[in-house]
Amino acid sequence: MAVHVLPGRERTLHPRYAALASHYTFKPKFCLPATATEKPRVENRVFDLQRQWATPVPHVADLNELNVQLRCCCLKARERTCGGQAETVAVRFAADRDAAGPVPEHAFDACVLTPGQVDKYQTVRFDGNSYSVPRRYAFRPVTVKGYVDHVAVVCGGQLIASHPRSYGRHQRVLDPLHFLVVLERKPAALDHAPVYRDWQLPPAFAELRRSLEGRLGPRTGARHYIRVLQLLAAHPVSRLEAAIADCKSRGRIDPPSIVAAVERLAAQEPLPAVAATAVPLPDLAQFNRLLSHSRPGDFADERRDAPVAEGQLQNAEVADHAGRV
Repeated sequence: MAVHVLPGRERTLHPRYAALASHYTFKPKFCLPATATEKPRVENRVFDLQRQWATPVPHVADLNELNVQLRCCCLKARERTCGGQAETVAVRFAADRDAAGPVPEHAFDACVLTPGQVDKYQTVRFDGNSYSVPRRYAFRPVTVKGYVDHVAVVCGGQLIASHPRSYGRHQRVLDPLHFLVVLERKPAALDHAPVYRDWQLPPAFAELRRSLEGRLGPRTGARHYIRVLQLLAAHPVSRLEAAIADCKSRGRIDPPSIVAAVERLAAQEPLPAVAATAVPLPDLAQFNRLLSHSRPGDFADERRDAPVAEGQLQNAEVADHAGRV
């Protein structure tokens, strides 16, 4: 939170913590250095929660499942009382929330922002590790956003890559989809590059490759298989797997048939629902503000150019006819 500890309660804030305080409009207040009496039981409370909620150690599949368990513990703890108070934690929290200001509509983007440069290997470094991006962004400056569980790479205001965050050192986190263009020029990388050798695809893809190479030969079959893999740049794995199964049932295992099948499946999928938006009608009276206020004499030219009444028009035509006679 603080980059430098100054005398008293003064601190030099970390830029991201200063952005957090600005987003939620609060003023940080720091304790005095080496004054434990200003924050009683803060450190011990961490060990209390570890003993109550994480003993024994929870067995979960990922961080999301752990967060679900911890949220249930938090909701259960809201019903208790503490510190000699008669009201529960939930009641006191509701009172504090009502007394506080409104929460911003958009949540704070809790990440570390770091400028980066994509190298010739289509990777950008962050926190000692390298993360891949698509080929067209090689050698371009990007912004790396480091979250707790993932790393996002942004270029020109657009998200171009997202990876699970690695907390190791000198590791390469690569997405095989980012190297499909290179794979077309270097088909041998399909068997030798770790990014493809360790790629976990459904069994239908391995069966497709064996079928193509057995029928067309290893070289031609591998190139046809690469053409199918390149469809993953525009279609999810599940859709392409269904297209391969559909072509297999029809007895037509070739790239053109798979392309037609995956496009047909994409057209059959329903479009995502779009929330209805009410657009108010324009207030045409607002254009009256563009009109200037008139002054006496401003309409002299208008009276001269204005059309005459019907009787005046008839008299003018008679006088004109008499003049010609």
